[in-house]
Amino acid sequence: MTAAMTAGLIGLGVSPAQASETTGSVDTRRTGWDPSEPDLGPSDVRSSSFGQLWKAPAQLDGQIYAQPIVVGGTVVAVTENNKAYGLDRATGAVLWQRSFGPAWPASTLNCGDLVPNVGSTATPVYDPAGGAVYLTTKVDDGPTHLSPHWYMHALDPVTGAEKSGFPVTIQGTPSNDPTQSFLPAYQMQRPGLLLLDGVVYAAFGGHCDAKPYRGYVVGVSTTNPSVTSMWATETGASNSGAGIWQSGGGLVSDGPGRIFLTTGNGVSPAPGPGSAPPGTLAESVVRLQVQADRSLKAADFFSPSNAPTLDQQDKDLASGGPVGLPDSFGTASHPHLMVQQGKDGRVFLLDRDDLGGRSQGTGGTDDVVGITGPLKGQWGHPAVWGGDGGYVYCVGNGGSLVALHRGVTGSGDPALTVAGSSQDTFPYTSGSPVVTSDGTRSGSALVWVVWSGGSTGVNAQLRAYEPVPDANGVLPLVWSAPIGTASKFATPATDGGQVFVGTREGKVYAFGNPVGSPLKGGPVEFGLVPVGGSTSTDVVLTENQSPSQSLGIKGVTVDGPFTADTSLLPPTIPAGGQLSIPVSFTPTAVLGASGTLTVATDAGSFALSLHGVGTKSGLAAFPGTVSFGNQPTGTTATANVQLTNTGTDPETITSVTPPDGPFTAAGLPSADPANPTVIPAQSSIVLQVGYAPTVTGQNSSSITLSSTSGPLTIPLEGSAISGEGHLVFSPTTLSFGAVVRGTSSTRSFTITNTGNIPVTVTKAKAPAGVFSSADPLPEGLVIGPEQSVQQTVTFSPTASGSQSATYEVTGDAGQGAQLEPLTGIGVPPASQLGTVLARDSSGTLWLYRGTGVPSGALAARAAIGTGWNAYNIMTSVSGEMADGTGALVGRDSNGRLWFHQGTGDPKAPFAPRKQIGYGWNIYNSLI
Repeated sequence: MTAAMTAGLIGLGVSPAQASETTGSVDTRRTGWDPSEPDLGPSDVRSSSFGQLWKAPAQLDGQIYAQPIVVGGTVVAVTENNKAYGLDRATGAVLWQRSFGPAWPASTLNCGDLVPNVGSTATPVYDPAGGAVYLTTKVDDGPTHLSPHWYMHALDPVTGAEKSGFPVTIQGTPSNDPTQSFLPAYQMQRPGLLLLDGVVYAAFGGHCDAKPYRGYVVGVSTTNPSVTSMWATETGASNSGAGIWQSGGGLVSDGPGRIFLTTGNGVSPAPGPGSAPPGTLAESVVRLQVQADRSLKAADFFSPSNAPTLDQQDKDLASGGPVGLPDSFGTASHPHLMVQQGKDGRVFLLDRDDLGGRSQGTGGTDDVVGITGPLKGQWGHPAVWGGDGGYVYCVGNGGSLVALHRGVTGSGDPALTVAGSSQDTFPYTSGSPVVTSDGTRSGSALVWVVWSGGSTGVNAQLRAYEPVPDANGVLPLVWSAPIGTASKFATPATDGGQVFVGTREGKVYAFGNPVGSPLKGGPVEFGLVPVGGSTSTDVVLTENQSPSQSLGIKGVTVDGPFTADTSLLPPTIPAGGQLSIPVSFTPTAVLGASGTLTVATDAGSFALSLHGVGTKSGLAAFPGTVSFGNQPTGTTATANVQLTNTGTDPETITSVTPPDGPFTAAGLPSADPANPTVIPAQSSIVLQVGYAPTVTGQNSSSITLSSTSGPLTIPLEGSAISGEGHLVFSPTTLSFGAVVRGTSSTRSFTITNTGNIPVTVTKAKAPAGVFSSADPLPEGLVIGPEQSVQQTVTFSPTASGSQSATYEVTGDAGQGAQLEPLTGIGVPPASQLGTVLARDSSGTLWLYRGTGVPSGALAARAAIGTGWNAYNIMTSVSGEMADGTGALVGRDSNGRLWFHQGTGDPKAPFAPRKQIGYGWNIYNSLI
């Protein structure tokens, strides 16, 4: 904790020991490692007195997607109904609440990612210097649902009052693309907020990729409430896509002026060095540098060499958030490290000071410190443990909790290797892990993670695992507790011996020691049980009321592959008495199985978790069949398969038969008798299956493996459709019309890939001369299916007359060189263009301005005014020009001569008339 933070908290009357969780995932590197938790060690959590301390007494108004933060004695939670709450950390009682206006309906853009409302989604951040909690809201306060606003709020954590000058409306244009405005309806603010050098930064992505959206980073000053900076991920060739969502993971900083983020689908950067970031930065890890004027500028980036393929397959890198590793993980060659994992499962180990660009390695490969995996894909971000040699923990989507151990290669470079995994798999929407410990003391750490029952989040649990794999490579489950319906990708908060988590049901749970529930008892572990077999144990619970008294027992329920014998259930138990419930585990499938035992009492309900592992000798694949549908020819799709030893003894690989084309398999185990792969009991490896069809039709094959207990066949199937890229230019001709000599006009044309496979720009030749491009289309740029890029061209004529050129673009779609015609006409300044004045029979005077264009010398007429039939003669004193200069005189029927001075305003070229004489009717003409 910094001195500034400590001082700020003391000023609030808050004990410094109670204020460690003031930002998402513990710190600005987002390590998720809280090293100040001596009371959350394995022995503390295994104690029967550890459990649910409270569940917020009243259900809060709205789903809780943001991680709670803790400021002293207050737990701050925000909801999707645009509500903020301050809860008493000791009891869960609501200390204060704030409402920020109507939440925005997700149905506006037909997006089902987060329904029904979007309000406050990102994890807030606390600023100790100003004593304020900062959070964002999307408020439906415009004339239509397409006119909401995003706001940055600053609340007093003690009272909930809004600070002076707030909220600040998030609006404007990015400094790196001032032509495009921030569009609140299409932007989603999911990543956790970052406090850095007196500015709170918020990152934005889209809703279900509904266009036009793009990635933004916006800074708001804490001392001068206003937007200080706005930066966009896609500029120049593209102004859409590359959203920053990171499954809720926060923006990262490792020091003053440095911000890291990860982007998703969009137009990826062309191959090039990281030190020269282009305008298009989809599928990238980006480092921003804060400038002296507080604006933001991209300073470095990394993008996988197959970034366009990731985009095509929707395997975006930004499903995972970046994490900066402690310096203890580095070496002399790479002292400052970062990990990044996305949907395709590869874990990239990056150098924070030299991210690596795109395709800068040997042969166009990735120039990174290391790559681990692929593992199962990640929707979240890793956690870090700096003890026991150093570990990084990743939760796979449909895979295990995996521990990666820190090591060093023979050349002295850092490396991460798979050291072990959990016996359980984590369904989609499970959360990101955090680690608690007492410093780096071995034996003091636990890995905490929210396990979700599936996409709806039902039957969720908060779990704690040992941080170091056992001799079989298994991360043992230490403790678990039910938490109802989990939010997507939820991250627990830890502070002062307590663990806090919010849910979709609008509830905040607090776990710690001692519990205050009517019964006391810990989670029940049944261990390894053969599929089809059964084991039983007595779950013993103790009356735990305060003061202790008899307790009425109303009923017992269980779910999952568990049953409870309630035939001898007593109606009451005495004060301090025990309740014994026989529970059986009968697994029907392999791997970990979870359930909940709930006891209804006359003092409320009590629930605890049940867990067991179904075993079966041999290997099993997850998924059991790999299917690829509607894959365009000429492209490659990949899928990761977790191969698990579901038995209780090691399995030695004896034979491996890879698939036939167009399928491939990487990461296959070795069947070499001299050095076969041995998969320990309950351990896993990950295979990557590829499908690269060259002709249309149906394909099938399989991977066959034999091991100690027998063979396993993994069926592979695919369906291929015709793959074709096709570039279309719009407009078909970029016409600038008339442009005054010595000035410039800038316009753009759009290139869209209407095909179903990516197209790489292999040649791009911008014109030179009067037509030019300050930001030429880069060769090597990949335009994905249904993606568009924009190319700007400037016309700066130096002479009068029609002029033309072309912009040449060649892609690898077989269309050859495509030319975008550019046309424009140079014309003289308006001061050099004459006009024609004409009066009609009604007395209306009309002005025809000269255009300087021979094919249309006069512009459409414009009425100057009526009553000009008062004159029988009119003439120009000095030529009336198209810029509104020049003067005119007119003689009326009485011989009076009137003078009309030019104004210089083409829309109102004459000032009110002045009489300059009389007796002019002696003349028959004025010249």
